[in-house]
Amino acid sequence: MKHQKKLFLLLMLSHVCCVVKAQDTIVSERTSIVTLSLLAPIFSYSPRYNVGYMYKVAPRWWVGLEAGYGSAAISFGDDADDYMTKDYRIFELRPEVYYSLRNTSRKLKHLVSAEVFYIDHKDHFTTDTFYENGGYPEYRYDAADYRRIKTGLNINYSLLFYFSERVGLSWKTGFGVKYRNVAYTNVVNKTFVDNSGNDEGPGGWFGIDNYKGQNGSNTNLSFNLDLKLFYKI
Repeated sequence: MKHQKKLFLLLMLSHVCCVVKAQDTIVSERTSIVTLSLLAPIFSYSPRYNVGYMYKVAPRWWVGLEAGYGSAAISFGDDADDYMTKDYRIFELRPEVYYSLRNTSRKLKHLVSAEVFYIDHKDHFTTDTFYENGGYPEYRYDAADYRRIKTGLNINYSLLFYFSERVGLSWKTGFGVKYRNVAYTNVVNKTFVDNSGNDEGPGGWFGIDNYKGQNGSNTNLSFNLDLKLFYKI
Protein backbone atom coordinates (compact mmCIF):
# COMPACT_ATOMS: atom_id res chain seq x y z
CA MET A 1 0.00 0.00 0.00
CA LYS A 2 2.87 2.39 0.86
CA HIS A 3 4.47 1.76 -2.53
CA GLN A 4 1.15 2.44 -4.26
CA LYS A 5 0.78 5.74 -2.41
CA LYS A 6 4.34 6.75 -3.35
CA LEU A 7 3.68 5.86 -6.97
CA PHE A 8 0.47 7.90 -6.94
CA LEU A 9 2.22 10.92 -5.43
CA LEU A 10 5.04 10.57 -7.96
CA LEU A 11 2.58 10.52 -10.84
CA MET A 12 0.73 13.56 -9.45
CA LEU A 13 4.01 15.45 -9.03
CA SER A 14 5.06 14.56 -12.57
CA HIS A 15 1.72 15.82 -13.86
CA VAL A 16 2.09 19.14 -12.03
CA CYS A 17 5.63 19.56 -13.33
CA CYS A 18 4.47 18.90 -16.87
CA VAL A 19 1.72 21.50 -16.53
CA VAL A 20 4.12 24.12 -15.19
CA LYS A 21 6.69 23.33 -17.86
CA ALA A 22 4.01 23.47 -20.55
CA GLN A 23 3.50 27.16 -19.81
CA ASP A 24 6.74 27.93 -21.63
CA THR A 25 6.45 25.31 -24.34
CA ILE A 26 6.53 26.73 -27.85
CA VAL A 27 3.36 26.06 -29.86
CA SER A 28 2.75 26.40 -33.56
CA GLU A 29 1.78 29.93 -34.54
CA ARG A 30 -1.56 30.48 -36.24
CA THR A 31 -3.10 33.71 -37.45
CA SER A 32 -6.75 33.35 -36.41
CA ILE A 33 -8.53 32.74 -33.11
CA VAL A 34 -12.24 32.28 -32.36
CA THR A 35 -13.53 32.89 -28.83
CA LEU A 36 -16.61 32.12 -26.76
CA SER A 37 -17.40 34.00 -23.54
CA LEU A 38 -18.08 31.72 -20.57
CA LEU A 39 -19.24 34.45 -18.15
CA ALA A 40 -21.59 36.60 -20.25
CA PRO A 41 -24.33 33.95 -20.70
CA ILE A 42 -24.56 33.13 -16.98
CA PHE A 43 -22.93 35.64 -14.61
CA SER A 44 -24.64 38.81 -15.81
CA TYR A 45 -27.84 40.76 -15.17
CA SER A 46 -27.94 41.16 -18.97
CA PRO A 47 -27.09 37.64 -20.20
CA ARG A 48 -26.00 37.13 -23.80
CA TYR A 49 -23.85 34.85 -25.93
CA ASN A 50 -20.64 36.52 -27.11
CA VAL A 51 -18.56 35.10 -29.97
CA GLY A 52 -15.34 36.73 -31.12
CA TYR A 53 -12.73 36.54 -33.87
CA MET A 54 -9.07 37.66 -33.71
CA TYR A 55 -6.69 37.97 -36.64
CA LYS A 56 -2.92 38.46 -36.50
CA VAL A 57 -1.81 41.35 -38.72
CA ALA A 58 1.84 41.68 -37.54
CA PRO A 59 4.29 39.78 -35.28
CA ARG A 60 2.84 41.43 -32.16
CA TRP A 61 -0.42 42.95 -33.36
CA TRP A 62 -3.91 41.45 -33.55
CA VAL A 63 -7.29 42.91 -34.47
CA GLY A 64 -10.57 41.45 -33.29
CA LEU A 65 -14.32 41.78 -33.26
CA GLU A 66 -16.76 40.33 -30.73
CA ALA A 67 -20.54 40.21 -31.20
CA GLY A 68 -23.13 39.25 -28.63
CA TYR A 69 -26.86 38.57 -28.60
CA GLY A 70 -29.27 37.62 -25.84
CA SER A 71 -33.00 37.13 -25.34
CA ALA A 72 -35.31 35.63 -22.74
CA ALA A 73 -35.94 32.62 -24.97
CA ILE A 74 -32.27 31.55 -25.06
CA SER A 75 -31.18 32.78 -21.64
CA PHE A 76 -30.27 30.82 -18.53
CA GLY A 77 -32.00 33.50 -16.48
CA ASP A 78 -35.52 33.64 -15.12
CA ASP A 79 -37.87 35.96 -17.01
CA ALA A 80 -39.93 36.31 -13.84
CA ASP A 81 -37.23 38.26 -11.96
CA ASP A 82 -36.71 42.04 -11.78
CA TYR A 83 -33.91 42.17 -14.34
CA MET A 84 -35.40 40.47 -17.36
CA THR A 85 -38.83 39.75 -18.84
CA LYS A 86 -40.04 37.70 -21.80
CA ASP A 87 -39.45 40.79 -23.98
CA TYR A 88 -35.77 41.02 -23.09
CA ARG A 89 -33.38 41.58 -26.03
CA ILE A 90 -29.75 42.69 -26.12
CA PHE A 91 -27.18 43.21 -28.90
CA GLU A 92 -23.49 44.01 -28.48
CA LEU A 93 -20.44 44.82 -30.65
CA ARG A 94 -16.82 45.12 -29.48
CA PRO A 95 -14.02 45.86 -31.99
CA GLU A 96 -10.58 45.58 -30.40
CA VAL A 97 -6.85 46.02 -31.14
CA TYR A 98 -4.34 43.79 -29.28
CA TYR A 99 -0.60 44.03 -28.64
CA SER A 100 1.41 41.00 -27.47
CA LEU A 101 3.85 41.70 -24.64
CA ARG A 102 5.98 38.69 -25.63
CA ASN A 103 6.90 38.15 -29.27
CA THR A 104 7.15 34.36 -29.03
CA SER A 105 4.77 31.48 -29.64
CA ARG A 106 4.40 30.06 -26.14
CA LYS A 107 1.61 28.48 -24.13
CA LEU A 108 1.26 31.52 -21.87
CA LYS A 109 0.54 34.78 -23.68
CA HIS A 110 0.10 38.29 -22.30
CA LEU A 111 -1.86 40.84 -24.34
CA VAL A 112 -2.88 44.45 -23.78
CA SER A 113 -5.68 45.89 -25.87
CA ALA A 114 -8.02 48.78 -26.48
CA GLU A 115 -11.67 48.15 -27.29
CA VAL A 116 -14.71 50.26 -28.05
CA PHE A 117 -18.13 48.80 -27.34
CA TYR A 118 -21.77 49.34 -28.23
CA ILE A 119 -24.69 47.75 -26.35
CA ASP A 120 -28.38 48.02 -27.26
CA HIS A 121 -30.67 46.60 -24.56
CA LYS A 122 -34.50 46.53 -24.83
CA ASP A 123 -37.23 45.25 -22.53
CA HIS A 124 -40.81 45.84 -21.37
CA PHE A 125 -41.41 46.25 -17.63
CA THR A 126 -44.66 46.21 -15.66
CA THR A 127 -45.60 47.46 -12.17
CA ASP A 128 -42.27 48.99 -11.27
CA THR A 129 -40.54 52.34 -10.69
CA PHE A 130 -37.80 54.46 -12.27
CA TYR A 131 -35.85 57.54 -11.28
CA GLU A 132 -35.06 60.63 -13.24
CA ASN A 133 -31.37 61.39 -13.74
CA GLY A 134 -29.79 62.17 -10.39
CA GLY A 135 -32.19 59.99 -8.38
CA TYR A 136 -35.10 62.43 -8.03
CA PRO A 137 -38.00 62.41 -8.64
CA GLU A 138 -39.21 58.80 -8.73
CA TYR A 139 -42.18 57.51 -10.74
CA ARG A 140 -44.28 54.40 -10.42
CA TYR A 141 -45.89 52.93 -13.53
CA ASP A 142 -48.07 50.04 -14.64
CA ALA A 143 -46.16 49.34 -17.87
CA ALA A 144 -43.33 50.89 -19.89
CA ASP A 145 -40.96 50.19 -22.79
CA TYR A 146 -37.30 50.27 -21.78
CA ARG A 147 -34.21 50.89 -23.90
CA ARG A 148 -30.57 51.26 -22.82
CA ILE A 149 -27.78 52.33 -25.17
CA LYS A 150 -24.26 52.03 -23.76
CA THR A 151 -21.03 52.97 -25.52
CA GLY A 152 -17.50 53.30 -24.23
CA LEU A 153 -13.79 52.53 -24.34
CA ASN A 154 -11.82 50.00 -22.27
CA ILE A 155 -8.12 49.28 -21.86
CA ASN A 156 -7.72 45.54 -21.20
CA TYR A 157 -5.17 42.98 -20.13
CA SER A 158 -5.61 39.39 -21.32
CA LEU A 159 -3.82 36.23 -20.26
CA LEU A 160 -4.04 33.33 -22.73
CA PHE A 161 -3.26 29.84 -21.46
CA TYR A 162 -3.08 26.94 -23.93
CA PHE A 163 -4.29 23.45 -23.05
CA SER A 164 -3.02 22.24 -26.43
CA GLU A 165 -1.65 23.80 -29.60
CA ARG A 166 -5.11 25.14 -30.49
CA VAL A 167 -7.37 25.18 -27.43
CA GLY A 168 -7.14 27.30 -24.29
CA LEU A 169 -8.67 29.83 -21.93
CA SER A 170 -8.37 33.61 -21.98
CA TRP A 171 -8.81 35.66 -18.80
CA LYS A 172 -9.51 39.35 -19.50
CA THR A 173 -9.80 42.30 -17.16
CA GLY A 174 -9.84 46.03 -17.83
CA PHE A 175 -11.31 49.42 -17.15
CA GLY A 176 -12.31 52.54 -19.02
CA VAL A 177 -15.14 54.99 -19.48
CA LYS A 178 -18.75 54.46 -20.56
CA TYR A 179 -21.68 56.60 -21.66
CA ARG A 180 -25.14 55.23 -20.88
CA ASN A 181 -28.51 56.52 -22.06
CA VAL A 182 -31.69 54.96 -20.66
CA ALA A 183 -35.14 55.85 -22.00
CA TYR A 184 -38.56 54.86 -20.66
CA THR A 185 -41.27 55.33 -23.29
CA ASN A 186 -44.96 54.47 -23.69
CA VAL A 187 -45.33 54.74 -19.91
CA VAL A 188 -48.77 53.67 -18.64
CA ASN A 189 -50.21 55.30 -15.51
CA LYS A 190 -47.10 57.26 -14.58
CA THR A 191 -47.41 58.36 -10.93
CA PHE A 192 -45.13 60.66 -8.94
CA VAL A 193 -43.47 59.18 -5.83
CA ASP A 194 -41.92 61.45 -3.21
CA ASN A 195 -38.49 59.91 -2.56
CA SER A 196 -36.82 63.08 -1.25
CA GLY A 197 -36.04 61.37 2.07
CA ASN A 198 -34.34 58.36 0.48
CA ASP A 199 -30.59 58.71 1.10
CA GLU A 200 -29.65 55.52 -0.71
CA GLY A 201 -30.61 56.73 -4.16
CA PRO A 202 -31.40 54.50 -7.14
CA GLY A 203 -30.18 50.95 -6.79
CA GLY A 204 -29.26 51.26 -3.12
CA TRP A 205 -25.85 52.21 -1.77
CA PHE A 206 -23.93 50.32 -4.45
CA GLY A 207 -26.07 51.42 -7.41
CA ILE A 208 -26.52 47.88 -8.70
CA ASP A 209 -29.81 48.68 -10.43
CA ASN A 210 -28.80 52.06 -11.90
CA TYR A 211 -28.64 50.71 -15.44
CA LYS A 212 -32.28 49.63 -15.18
CA GLY A 213 -33.94 52.11 -12.83
CA GLN A 214 -32.38 55.48 -13.67
CA ASN A 215 -33.88 57.33 -16.63
CA GLY A 216 -31.62 59.63 -18.66
CA SER A 217 -27.91 59.66 -19.53
CA ASN A 218 -24.66 59.68 -17.59
CA THR A 219 -20.94 59.05 -17.99
CA ASN A 220 -18.87 57.07 -15.48
CA LEU A 221 -16.20 54.39 -15.12
CA SER A 222 -16.42 51.05 -16.89
CA PHE A 223 -15.07 47.76 -15.56
CA ASN A 224 -14.50 44.73 -17.77
CA LEU A 225 -14.08 41.10 -16.68
CA ASP A 226 -14.44 37.96 -18.79
CA LEU A 227 -13.31 34.35 -19.15
CA LYS A 228 -13.27 32.94 -22.67
CA LEU A 229 -12.70 29.63 -24.34
CA PHE A 230 -10.60 30.04 -27.52
CA TYR A 231 -9.62 27.93 -30.50
CA LYS A 232 -6.85 28.75 -32.97
CA ILE A 233 -7.63 28.04 -36.62
